[in-house]
Amino acid sequence: MALAVLVGMLVFWAVGAYNRLVRLRSEAVKAFSALDNAVAVQPALIKVAQLVVGATPGPGVRQPGVADVAAWSRLEAASGQLALALANARARPLEPEPLRAFSTAYSVLTSTWRTTEAECLDAVVSPQDLRARLAGLDEQAVAHAAVFDAAVAAYNLAIRQFPAMILAAIWQFRSAEPLEWNRLVV
Repeated sequence: MALAVLVGMLVFWAVGAYNRLVRLRSEAVKAFSALDNAVAVQPALIKVAQLVVGATPGPGVRQPGVADVAAWSRLEAASGQLALALANARARPLEPEPLRAFSTAYSVLTSTWRTTEAECLDAVVSPQDLRARLAGLDEQAVAHAAVFDAAVAAYNLAIRQFPAMILAAIWQFRSAEPLEWNRLVV
């Protein structure tokens, strides 16, 4: 009878521990989904801004020159890189390589935007609306990245705690990597 009670307690503990690990992993994936939604808008916003600037420069504003076109091309390439890295990270949100590529692509887009803006955008169009919108999206992304990092930390802590680490090894729960973004305001 005591053995049956012990086995029963062990089974209930194992089911509870497994459910906790699944819940924590799911929370990390859900947190990445919120980050995905905040970041996915940026490449589309830049593309729309490029089309608007190219089609109808404002009154009294000069036509875009070769340097302006090159700057927009760099910005478009960086936003395309971000879109691809985000799609890859979306498919595997807790694996280190896609997250590193996504984080790098985001940094490249932010850096490219700053360079492009400084080089020639103010001369072509006053990008105040675009600048404000990208800054707002960046603030949202940084906030969602912090939530993702917290969820990943909770998940990683849970799979390293004894005795849950035994179950994590059996069911192949792997540790995830946080983004650890510094503030990247555009």
